[in-house]
Amino acid sequence: MTCFSNSLKKRRAISQVMGSIVILGVVTSVGSVVLFNGMNQINAFSYDLSFYDKPKNEAYREKLMFEHVRFEPGTDQIILYLANIGTTESTIESITVVKLDTQNILVDWEEGMSSTIQIKESSDPIILDANLNPFTWDDSTYRTSEYRISITTSKGNFFSTIASPYNT
Repeated sequence: MTCFSNSLKKRRAISQVMGSIVILGVVTSVGSVVLFNGMNQINAFSYDLSFYDKPKNEAYREKLMFEHVRFEPGTDQIILYLANIGTTESTIESITVVKLDTQNILVDWEEGMSSTIQIKESSDPIILDANLNPFTWDDSTYRTSEYRISITTSKGNFFSTIASPYNT
């Protein structure tokens, strides 16, 4: 009988399993506290940074989208429809239109008439007169080309798209 009870005392499997479970519980509880405190500190730090350099942070939140580009037939006008999909107001400082195959600048519009685009709204169309000399968009010189339209905002951001007449 003593031999049987000695063999039971030498077994330690149950205590090892229980020890592992206790250690796992301690590690996970301490680890989760450290993780959540760290996340809160990172959020607090980010919040403090948002007050430090407000113009730079607003520049990151500025997003413009070209909704539609219309090359008005029979004229030298381009009509741009833009949408502000960012979370801050945008002011356009310059618009440039370049013919890609010849690199001619057809429109170089700057600050003369600043156009403000409100948050989350489509803007009124922006009408630009291109420098096509005596021609219009119907002329074969301009009809088959592609054009890069670039916009620079007052916050220093740059947005561009490529469009072509009768195919936008």
